[in-house]
This record gives sequence, structure tokens and C-alpha cells, in this order.
Amino acid sequence: MNYFFTDASFGNLAYHVEDNPLHVLQNRDKLSNNVGEKKLIFMDQVHGDTIEVIDRNSPATVSQCDAMITKDREVALCVMVADCIPVILYDEVQNVIGVAHAGRNGSYKNIIGKTMLTMQHEFTCEDIQVVFGPSIKKCCYEVGMEVIEGFEEFTCKKDEKIYLDLIELNSNGLKNVEISPTCTCCDERYFSYRRDGLTGRFCGVITL
Repeated sequence: MNYFFTDASFGNLAYHVEDNPLHVLQNRDKLSNNVGEKKLIFMDQVHGDTIEVIDRNSPATVSQCDAMITKDREVALCVMVADCIPVILYDEVQNVIGVAHAGRNGSYKNIIGKTMLTMQHEFTCEDIQVVFGPSIKKCCYEVGMEVIEGFEEFTCKKDEKIYLDLIELNSNGLKNVEISPTCTCCDERYFSYRRDGLTGRFCGVITL
């Protein structure tokens, strides 16, 4: 099992942010080289809670989902972000891996918990490790009152402004979790939608 997170120096990996498609294709080819002969699989992420079970016969881009799991050694799973949490999941006993895209809406829908339950149901996983890659932290994630109803306990106030703590929201109740300390909005090595508006995407990748 191997996983890694890219940063902005790797290049933009998303087609939908007005970058030159040739640049995106070149970056994806470079990413494919990093995983060797394994089939690299992306998601058409929609900030939902749909989870797909993947194998070598799955399409290169899985439509309208925000998490994938597999035990197929011939594939590499990719999650793309620009402030949301890129989540890596794995069970080294059952040899199962997964990725999840945890933005605000997906977090409210418990995308990580649902992905873990799917791993348990599909592959009898019991010892799931979770890794949060670089993401926006509560120091920078200002939100309005209209989007926090029911989740007020995961917010804090600073200078009369409200900030959402996506890390606390998603790690709440998890036992085996590793969290990157990097805030993508603060650290210009990473793409950040909150900092830059129209921007690229970096990614997390995991393989068996």
C-alpha cells in the first residue's frame, strides 16, 4: 500500500477550471507515471456522499461520486481538491484502499463515516486507517450563519466572524487518523479556492 499527496508544483489536474486541457492531460500523464502500470482512476466529484466500489474495469473517471474503494491491485485511486480535505483510507489486513472528497457538504453528509461503513460491508474491514491531506483549516475557512445550522459546535468566532473547523468535524469519533497540519489557504505551495478563486486542483493518490 502506497499513498502520496501532490502540491501545486505538480500542476493542475482538473479540466473544469479553465486551464489549457493539454496542460491538464500532461499533468495526468505525469501522475500516471508515478503509479507505474496501474490504472489511475479519478472521480467526477459533486460534493455528495455517493461511494463507488472500483476495479480495473471501472472507467478512468467515475461519474458523480465523492468516494471510491477497492481491493484491486491494478488500480490507483485519486481524489482532487483545492481546500477540501483529500482523504485516504486503508486496511492493511484486508488489503483494501479508498479515497474520499470531504468538503463542507460532504462533511455534513458524513462522507468519511459512510465510506468506512461501505469498506466494512463490502470487504469486512475492521482496522481502517484514515489520513487527511493538506486542506483549509479553521484559521481561514470563514462561513456564514446560513450554512452552519446543526454544526455550530464545529465553529469558532474571531473578530465577529465565523470559521468552520472541517478537521474537527471530520475527525470527530475517528480512532486511527493522521492529519496534515498544512492549511492550503495559508500555504501557497497548494491550490486554494478560498485564497485564489479560480484555481487548479492538487490530489491524493493511493495504491495497493
